[in-house]
Formats: sequence, C-alpha cells, structure tokens
Amino acid sequence: MTYFEISPGVKAVRHHVREASRSFQIDFELLQAIIATESGFDPRAVSPKGAIGLMQLMPATAERFGVVADKKTSVEKKLADPSINIRAGSRYLNYLLGLFAGQVELAVAAYNAGEGAVQRAGNRIPNFSETQNYVKTVMQLYQLLKPPAQLVGRRGAANSAGGRVQMTIGGAVNRGAMPPTLLPLGSALTLIANRNYD
Repeated sequence: MTYFEISPGVKAVRHHVREASRSFQIDFELLQAIIATESGFDPRAVSPKGAIGLMQLMPATAERFGVVADKKTSVEKKLADPSINIRAGSRYLNYLLGLFAGQVELAVAAYNAGEGAVQRAGNRIPNFSETQNYVKTVMQLYQLLKPPAQLVGRRGAANSAGGRVQMTIGGAVNRGAMPPTLLPLGSALTLIANRNYD
C-alpha cells in the first residue's frame, strides 16, 4: 500500500482530482504528483511568495484561469477551497500542456517557473536548480503512480537510472512545500505521510 492509497489528505480530495483529470484530460497520476510536490496535499499551504493551496496557485494565475472574486469572497479565500484550487490549477496545467505540444516535462517546468522562463530557455527546462529538482520530483512521482505500460512513449517518463528510485520532495522551494531533500522513495513518502499540517 502506498501513501497515496492511505493518506487522509489524499482521500479527502481524490474525487476533485479525478473530476479535474476528466474535465481537462490530464492524467490523474500527474495531477497527484504535482499536488504532492507543491503542497504535500495540504490545502492550507501558503508560500512566502503568496502561492495558495493544494496546487500552490498565485492569485493572478488563478484569475487568468477562471477564479473570480465576488462581494463575499476574495480570490485568495476561494483558492483555499480544494475543488476551486484543483480545478484552476488543472486548467492552467492543461493550458501549459497545449502550449508545449504535450511535452509533460516542459509543462511541469512551466508550472513551476512560468511559461515565459521555459520559452526564454529555448523550450527547454530552465537552468534553475529549483525548477530542475521540481521537474525531477514530479516526474518520478508520476512514474511511480502511473502503470508502466501507460508511460511508454511519454518523453522523459522512463527511469533511465534503473533500480531504486530516488526523488526530491518539496522541489517547490518557498511555495509551502517541504524543504528540498534527496531521499529514497520509501523515506520520502513516509516524510509526506508524517508531515505536520499546522
């Protein structure tokens, strides 16, 4: 059994993730990998830079992708709602996947660094250690969660290292996720499961 099967945080939002996966035609496992990396499935996560919630969206990005304040509730408060956060983050990721012609690694890099940074890098992963660690973490989690036969043909999805998977948890530095650290996969998932949620 994995962390993703037993964690109360994951179970509480799984139906929102599935719905967004269907609505925006994004792999369920990819969304889970991004949420785990961004916030450790903590809907209350807020980064020092102001990114909010499960998918660590900046309010301006959320507004671009359909989250609108009303008389009663600000965009920031709306982003604390897991269903709104996951839907807006998935809409953004869907946009990035289209922008980068389905190249998952580039879309993931753009989710972390912004699409402009990826474009300025010549449609490559920017040479920022945070972004490179982030992409590595998300892709390793995605690989762990996705049945191997379904990963065939996905650029960058194969584990070329072979053997035991190592991953960086909390690649989204200063975005509410855990501090970046290289751990064996089992230890990394234990760290997520035991994360303090206050």
